[in-house]
Amino acid sequence: MSKELSERKKKILHALVDLYIATGQPVSSSDIQKGYMPEVSSATIRAELSALEALGYIDQPHTSAGRVPLKPAYQLYVGDIERLGAGALTDAETAFIRSRFADKLSEVRDISKRAAEIISDVTNYTSFFVSSRGGSVVIEEIKLVPLKGGKVLVLIVTDEGIIADKTIEVADGVRHEYIDSATRMLNNVFGGRTIGELESIDLDSELNAETAGFRDIFDAVLAVIQTYMAEHGDDVVVEGALKMLDYPEYNNVEDAKNFLAVISDHDSVSELLADSEDSIEFSVRIGKEDSGVDKCAIITAAYKVGDEVVGRAGVIGPERMDYKKVIGVLDYIKKALGTVLDDDKDNE
Repeated sequence: MSKELSERKKKILHALVDLYIATGQPVSSSDIQKGYMPEVSSATIRAELSALEALGYIDQPHTSAGRVPLKPAYQLYVGDIERLGAGALTDAETAFIRSRFADKLSEVRDISKRAAEIISDVTNYTSFFVSSRGGSVVIEEIKLVPLKGGKVLVLIVTDEGIIADKTIEVADGVRHEYIDSATRMLNNVFGGRTIGELESIDLDSELNAETAGFRDIFDAVLAVIQTYMAEHGDDVVVEGALKMLDYPEYNNVEDAKNFLAVISDHDSVSELLADSEDSIEFSVRIGKEDSGVDKCAIITAAYKVGDEVVGRAGVIGPERMDYKKVIGVLDYIKKALGTVLDDDKDNE
């Protein structure tokens, strides 16, 4: 649709979106002329606004009122931001972000929480950070400890400590030698692999004649690992959950309840930030059809160390959110996080 627009129409549309983001009020032709295009007559701007309305970019809520942007206007606006570059942060904002990352952060969750706090503080929107460290945890050793009554304690030792201590059922009266052999076989197959790799392991192709007799134990241990992944695969941090309620779009009690219900469910948050391509570019979804949340826009970005995605950050705000600011903050956080995580990796 943007191919139909002249440069003047684009400039007017950008001005209208800027003003609506700032005020939340319908924008008039005189507003645009005074703030952005003093060289163009108000009558010409009104004619261009009428054309933009006919093309489906803007709407006039009431006769004689100004115009408001619609989803296609936001999409064009965001597309130009991504093409031309995000809005620059102020010196005070960059100094604030650097200072918040200055402390040594020892845990992945510490980094996730700090990043989410910074994003929410600087943008004044609700922010999320989903760290995907769970899948990259490396299994160092599996220990089987025989108990009474046909039970065996499974201890899974990883590079982050013991992640599971569950009991599994085995045939009553199984000899200790069998458990010892099963332990060796488990470590031969699972040892040194990440938990993420084991999520999709095909035991039929992994087991040979020597290990096939231990299939029941392999299945039981794999189930323990899969349960861990279901519970800990994504670590979700939400900051500024109530900030959305500061915006008049969410003064409606029902809208507010629906929004809080979504962001209170960590599975829903993980889905909102999911990106099948693991791209570090920004993903922008506007409106319920794209974001799953009414009257909202969601901007997400994935962060990497090397080629590995270590987390995804996101901001959720009203459709008229300050896209330039949000994309600028996420971009700067990406650089700051890269420095912190690379230093952390070098020190391991």
